[in-house]
Amino acid sequence: MNRRELIKSIAITILTSGVCLFGGTKASAASPLTTSGGGLTAGQSLRYDSGLRLTFVCVRNDNRCPMGALCITAGDAEVVLLAKVGNQPERIVKVHTYNNPTSVSISAAPPGTISTMKTYIVKIGSLSPLPRIGSKLKQSDYRLRLDIDVVY
Repeated sequence: MNRRELIKSIAITILTSGVCLFGGTKASAASPLTTSGGGLTAGQSLRYDSGLRLTFVCVRNDNRCPMGALCITAGDAEVVLLAKVGNQPERIVKVHTYNNPTSVSISAAPPGTISTMKTYIVKIGSLSPLPRIGSKLKQSDYRLRLDIDVVY
């Protein structure tokens, strides 16, 4: 790894950590992919075909209705992902369980261009566990399942 790649890697790590701690910063479809098994844990990556890699960074602002509670609304949690498409630079994307955006479009075309290249539509399949009254979830507790559609 040369110096430039090392600096870029460190900067992305710091940026994604800051997002989780302090906040900050959306044709025909092929059959969707759903991550299987127990889901991704924080820090794990998922590859979809040769063009997309998603890394589950963290869960922010998890105010979903706790188990055993009586809530008026379902609440919401924000999931932060690091997306890498083709040769494009990695970028942070955020998707919510209930509030907008509940899905995010990630184009294979370079930013600022108009193209008929494929676009990945990513949404949360499930995020577990639900919060519990009186206890706080750690990032390592979360399991994330993603649904991915490809649009051309």
